Amino acid sequence: MKLAGRYRLLRPLGEGGMAEVWQGLDERMDRQVAVKILHAYLPSSERNRFFQEVKALSRLSHPGVVQVFDLGEEGGRTYFVMELVEGGSYDRMGPFEDGMEGLRLLATSTRALEALEHLHQRGVIHRDLTPRNILVTAEGQPKVMDFGLAYLMQESRHLTRTGITVGTPEYMAPEQAKGQRLTPQADLYSFGAVLYRTFTGQPLFQGENDQSVLYQHVYEPPKPPQQLNPAIPQGVAALLLSLLQKEPGQRPASATTARAVVEESLRHYRETLSATPRAGASRSGHYPSGPAWPERLELSATYDLAGQVAWPGELVAREGSLWVGAGQGIARLDLTDGAVYRQRLGDEVSAPPVVTEERVYVAAWDGRLTGMTLSGRPILSFPTRAEITAAPLVSELIYLAGRDGFLYALDASGTLRWGFQAGSPLVATPTLYRGLLFVPGENGWLYALDPQSGHLRYKVETGPVHTAIPARRGLLFIPTWAGEVHAFDPLSREVRWSYDLEGELWGAPAADERYVYAASWAGWLYALDQASGDEVWRLEVGKVTAALSLAHGVLYLGTEEGRVLGVNTQTGQVCFEATGLGPIQVPPLPYRGALYVATLAGKLYRFA
Repeated sequence: MKLAGRYRLLRPLGEGGMAEVWQGLDERMDRQVAVKILHAYLPSSERNRFFQEVKALSRLSHPGVVQVFDLGEEGGRTYFVMELVEGGSYDRMGPFEDGMEGLRLLATSTRALEALEHLHQRGVIHRDLTPRNILVTAEGQPKVMDFGLAYLMQESRHLTRTGITVGTPEYMAPEQAKGQRLTPQADLYSFGAVLYRTFTGQPLFQGENDQSVLYQHVYEPPKPPQQLNPAIPQGVAALLLSLLQKEPGQRPASATTARAVVEESLRHYRETLSATPRAGASRSGHYPSGPAWPERLELSATYDLAGQVAWPGELVAREGSLWVGAGQGIARLDLTDGAVYRQRLGDEVSAPPVVTEERVYVAAWDGRLTGMTLSGRPILSFPTRAEITAAPLVSELIYLAGRDGFLYALDASGTLRWGFQAGSPLVATPTLYRGLLFVPGENGWLYALDPQSGHLRYKVETGPVHTAIPARRGLLFIPTWAGEVHAFDPLSREVRWSYDLEGELWGAPAADERYVYAASWAGWLYALDQASGDEVWRLEVGKVTAALSLAHGVLYLGTEEGRVLGVNTQTGQVCFEATGLGPIQVPPLPYRGALYVATLAGKLYRFA
């Protein structure tokens, strides 16, 4: 079938109450398009309204709005032709996970709000924002589409029905549910409901029927987002609740205002990833900033940390300062003036520090967790009964794994909320992923806990694990001490594949969008396909104790022989190398265009 002598209909894409949608080919322009054809049984008043609104929408031009190409009638049926978007619905990007996946979701959210801003500034209220009406391309560009219920505040006010509830109940603003006059704040509420579904993985409200859901929109408060997904940043959770206020006047003044909040959250979140061991609670080791041209890196500065920097320590950085445990204290490098400041603690610092906007958390060999201000004033002290070698996980609660066999959950004041007894030493930093807290034990069991209550959801036998477990694209990549990496689905509880590296695994693997990278004491670095476990490439590098770090398509590692390598993740080719630094037991840190490397002897090198 062909419309207007040029639009060949290829296959149906979907059908709704007002229209059917086809994938088509514009033979004149030789491009793929989407063709929406209104049902013939619609009354003429609906067709006229739709015709006028689509003409107005065709004047919109924004990368976040599906472009309208043509409009016409044929055989008594109205149709319009628009850009074909091949991508998934918005909610498929969720739920929010701490790491580069979360960073991508935040960035996409800013672009979606920018598209809403474009609509509202041109007098258009969408009125039916749902995850299905915001598609996301493979490049992460959202596309607002399906304007069948759009309300044009100027052009077609007289054609828009009033006093009638139209829209999708799961995402409908309270004033829309009551059939009242709408403003752009109705779209902000709907988009808030879309974000809530995407970030938490659960709908805002559920009920037995539409009336039950609409009642909740009007009268019931939403559950705090972090109760459903503790990985959601506090600033984002606050924005979601502000978008979901019952009264339009209590929501953000505009999409511009909401976008500014998300952009600020995005900036803070990027810093949070660099300030958290293994780049966030999902422990992927994939950092948001680093050298743009690693092949040009040269040694630019050397610093004395005045203490050993040993496994399982890590470098972290936030807002222009770099932190690391060194000997019996913690060292901070001010990247502005190059000064190194030291804060002495009671015993050797044996775990990586964690830096938040206001605090630094660090654990020592004496089994004590200390929380201090950024200036070094102690404000929290929590003792355990044995050494601590795992970095705390700081989320809504502070999770601390101890070699005494307990996982402790503390509030911000250091008060114990709950504890979980594993029955064997816990030596690795917990991983927070898919709404569960994963804690590996030296006894060979991996425990999956509820982050709020500490209740055991399940446990699986993996073999002893001594380092952090990275997670990416729905899988945990479990690195066992014996040298095997297991790809484990935490929801189905199935092992997808296993790979033997034939040497002890001291340092955590790293994961990006396609591959997982691991290096063992046997001296080889491997790139493995995440989906199949097939070896993509391997490279002989030397004995590796430190975890691996990723940034901008380059994998960074340090060896016991004193080599630092930058390896292209796609080809396995070395693009940067420095030698003669002395044994390296902590992962290099890519941060703000430079690479930082700390040696066992307490020297810190900056390559830029």
